[in-house]
Amino acid sequence: MLMAKRKAELRRSERGRTRAGAEEKNLAGRSLEVQRRFLAAFPPVPGGRVALYAAIPGEVGTELIRAMYLGAGVELLYPRVMEDGKLSFYRNGSPDIWVRGKYGLMEPRISPGMEGLRSGFDLVVVPGVAFDSMGRRLGRGYGYYDRFLADLAGSANTVGLAFSRQLLPEVPVDAWDVPVDAVVTEDGVIRVPRARRDGHIK
Repeated sequence: MLMAKRKAELRRSERGRTRAGAEEKNLAGRSLEVQRRFLAAFPPVPGGRVALYAAIPGEVGTELIRAMYLGAGVELLYPRVMEDGKLSFYRNGSPDIWVRGKYGLMEPRISPGMEGLRSGFDLVVVPGVAFDSMGRRLGRGYGYYDRFLADLAGSANTVGLAFSRQLLPEVPVDAWDVPVDAVVTEDGVIRVPRARRDGHIK
């Protein structure tokens, strides 16, 4: 309960900062700078398969990443929350083919019979409420990305996108929380060696 309380308090604090920060005139500029730094550190690889996300207010946008990756021939897939409580990722090549899914998140529209992917990615780009320098991540409390990342079992590079104000000295974690391999903010890229990261989380 203590850990759950710490996480809940941190989420409330970060939501408050996000609402206040939404009024900043340069928020869009900061979002673009995060994406530029991401693209410099993780340039598109033609033929690669990448899991991306459609940003909601308060998150770093992904529009520039999307445009550059699609233009380079990268296969982009976006998450949907499925009935089994897990994420499946689907191709989305058109910016207007979206539906509002669970919790108000934008998800790719799919047709009956379409099958999503849960593995086989070269790179996974992850949103979050907060991160720290060890790659620890605080999500929105639903656990979808943690379950997805745990099932990947280190088979893909994982990168969190955040504004510098979302980078904290330490993010509280439970045993099931899964850190990312790198965090990109408008100030730079933090890469976490896997051995060091696992040694601090376990």
